Amino acid sequence: MVQTRTLILLLLTALVGCFASSPEKEVAERSAPAVQELTPPSELALMMRAMAIHADSVKVAVKRGGQLPPYPKNFKKLLTAEPTKGMHIDPITFPTFGKDYQNKLDRLYKVRTADRSQAYNALVQSCANCHGTHCPGPLMRIKKMYVDTEE
Repeated sequence: MVQTRTLILLLLTALVGCFASSPEKEVAERSAPAVQELTPPSELALMMRAMAIHADSVKVAVKRGGQLPPYPKNFKKLLTAEPTKGMHIDPITFPTFGKDYQNKLDRLYKVRTADRSQAYNALVQSCANCHGTHCPGPLMRIKKMYVDTEE
């Protein structure tokens, strides 16, 4: 009988031990960072990232006096790209800034090699103008995009 009680007591202790949470596990769970649910970037956000990458490669080409990267035809969709949910896009100023960017992009690909620095900086300025009004977050990065011009 004593052996049966001891066996039952041992089994109960083991069972409780299996289901009980250890203090180390509780501390680890409390200190673990919460997993943040991220929504996929919007069509406009992805395009803006592509525009920044394109500008970086154009900057290198302009500095070297080399050939520009291929014309980014997909940037023609700038005015119709879906913005991030909850982001206010002004229906008057955004199209104006977007068209200005597209005009500056076209000009960059048409000017003489000697005039590319100025055309590129005008393109970057169009980005800064828009982001000064809409979504100012990227302004620091945009300011680093300019090339020095020899006057």
